[in-house]
Amino acid sequence: MIVTKKKYSITIFSICCILAFGLAVGLVKSASSAEEKLFPIKTSTRYDCTLAPYIVAVNKGFFRDEGLELVWTGELPSSEYITGVVTGTIDFADQHPNGLALDVFGGAKIKAVGRSIIEPDESVDSRLRHMRYYVSREAYDAGVKTIADLAKYKEGKTLKSAGEVNTCESFILNKALDVNNIPRDKLEWIAIDSDVAKIQALKIGQVDLIGVHPPFFDAAVESGVAQIGDSSDSKLGETAGVYLYYFSNEFIGKHPKEVGGFVRAMTKAQQWANANLDETAKWTGDFIGQEVKGNHYYSETTEIDEATILPWIEDLENTGGLPKGALKPSDIITHQFEVK
Repeated sequence: MIVTKKKYSITIFSICCILAFGLAVGLVKSASSAEEKLFPIKTSTRYDCTLAPYIVAVNKGFFRDEGLELVWTGELPSSEYITGVVTGTIDFADQHPNGLALDVFGGAKIKAVGRSIIEPDESVDSRLRHMRYYVSREAYDAGVKTIADLAKYKEGKTLKSAGEVNTCESFILNKALDVNNIPRDKLEWIAIDSDVAKIQALKIGQVDLIGVHPPFFDAAVESGVAQIGDSSDSKLGETAGVYLYYFSNEFIGKHPKEVGGFVRAMTKAQQWANANLDETAKWTGDFIGQEVKGNHYYSETTEIDEATILPWIEDLENTGGLPKGALKPSDIITHQFEVK
């Protein structure tokens, strides 16, 4: 009986070990399966002001919570984002409404699914506004202290402004000129593709006026140029900052669950970024390799307010970029992923 009991004990012990081992293997496999179930969504690597909410979504686990994994594909010029999304090289990108409208009018099968940047109201730190405008120290000392002062600066001559037409650079500044009754043809647009390059161009006298985005406000100040206004001078309200996330229609049709998860994750990231400015700036700086002291302000809801989209389209109509009535906000956005 004693021998029998001993054998029985060994048998029970062996079974327990086997079960424990099986459970451990099962847990490992389950963890591995969970990792494998993360759905990869690809976007271009970037080192500019649009980066912050993505970094927050990764660091805070908001993508993982939605079963998603953000995949950086390497840096693409922003002019190639649309081609990347349409061809599937990347799954999504972001753009202002006027650029998106021009792409859709040109035949691109894409839709915006959510808002990223918006212009904050006056109660929010001015460092979070979409853009700031600068002139040389010489121009400032000569009396150009505000955008309104541009009217009398170099009278009879056009002023060279760094930036691209039919982008946020021209749309917002032109609106600020309108507010101050300054003819838009007072400006000649000189295409310069980065804020750092703009600052240098102003320093050497290549241009008279520049618009700069965060996180490069400090770089502008440190260079010695002088601020004369910001995007709030356009009197557009939150419209002045609107930036949109977009996917191809094909991707949205095939992966609506994942697109919905992306919108929710980015909304959480944007809420967190607005509430945690210093940490967001630090994470952004760590990624781009230079100190960042400020970011943009972001939409905190999944809703896309069409009233903030329409002025961008109407401005394209007024400048000849689009035929009148060619597009309406619903042609470039979808409300499918809004959480009411």
